[in-house]
Amino acid sequence: MKTTSETPPVQVKKKQRKKSLSYSVLAYGTPIALASIVGGFGYFLLRGPQENLNPWENAGFSASEATSRSLSEIKQETLESTSTTPAVVPSSLLGISAKPKPEPVVQKPEAPMTVSPMDVAKMEMDQIEKASGPLYNERSTNLAIKFEEISLTDPEVVKAREVVKSFQQATSHQERLAFVFNAEKCAPLMQQHYEKRAVKDPECGQMLGAGYITTGSSKVLYLILECATRPDSGLRANFHFTRAGKPMLDWESWAAWCEMSWADLKKERPQRSVVMRAVASESSYYNYEFSEDWRWLAVKLRSADGLQNVTGYVSRDSAAGIAMANLIGVALPHNLPPDTPLPQMRGVGAKSLVTVRLAYPPNGQSDHCVKISELMADRWLLFPGEEK
Repeated sequence: MKTTSETPPVQVKKKQRKKSLSYSVLAYGTPIALASIVGGFGYFLLRGPQENLNPWENAGFSASEATSRSLSEIKQETLESTSTTPAVVPSSLLGISAKPKPEPVVQKPEAPMTVSPMDVAKMEMDQIEKASGPLYNERSTNLAIKFEEISLTDPEVVKAREVVKSFQQATSHQERLAFVFNAEKCAPLMQQHYEKRAVKDPECGQMLGAGYITTGSSKVLYLILECATRPDSGLRANFHFTRAGKPMLDWESWAAWCEMSWADLKKERPQRSVVMRAVASESSYYNYEFSEDWRWLAVKLRSADGLQNVTGYVSRDSAAGIAMANLIGVALPHNLPPDTPLPQMRGVGAKSLVTVRLAYPPNGQSDHCVKISELMADRWLLFPGEEK
């Protein structure tokens, strides 16, 4: 007899319940799961690859720190740090020309100017002490200069002679400044001359002559004094007059001031032009870089005290060479225009006071041979227009 086992009714009901529950989960859970997947994928796309996906790392903590600290603590510390750190804005957002606004400048009220009567008197005296006239105006043209002899008993000559005595009786170069024209300019030169170079003033004797150097409406008084320490030329003292009529000594021409001492000139052999005051005469010495006597004019240049000398060379066919030749009594043929300003021809063997610029040739072979780069004046007195 064939038998079949039948499932109890209770078990059948349990199986039916499980199936219906599975269908319910699939029916409702599947759309939710799909929506979560699609939404999460879109969120990551919008977020971009540069942003850190770990919120703990964004807050500045490692994974191990995050496990031991609460999220509320981390948020609190993050807020505190961002509140104390200023924000940095990229310059591309500000623009190239963006600049912080300047703070308004508060102008302080100017203090009222008070000038005492003593100050006014001092300013007036300063103006009076300054020489006046076209002689002292800088110019690029040649100066038309005239010489006029005057009597040794002229009142102006007597005043100037007293200035020389007072100047020589002063015990320091600071005291001498009271008798010097353009003392502000001469002060550092005198300090170098008397202190560093230890040069003594020339010894003056009796007066040999006096006169005026005139140009335009201005005059410079000069005295020719006997001087044992100036063997070649004697001593010439030049005086400028202030507006008050006081004669002031031209110290640079008095001391035969040179930009360098003669010893330093020969030792250093400067290739730049250096202003020197010298006594010029003819020379027959041609050597080294200046051995071509057809090209160069040799000029003996002696220091004011006669103890130092060099040979200067100037081109024979230049205006400076022809002018220098006239001063030392050497006749040179030339084709210069007739209106070219030249000094008068002196006699053979003449000695002339000159102010020149000297420069050594590159790698000069001798300290005795130097080029005359410029003839500044046929005297030691320089007017402002000749000092350039």
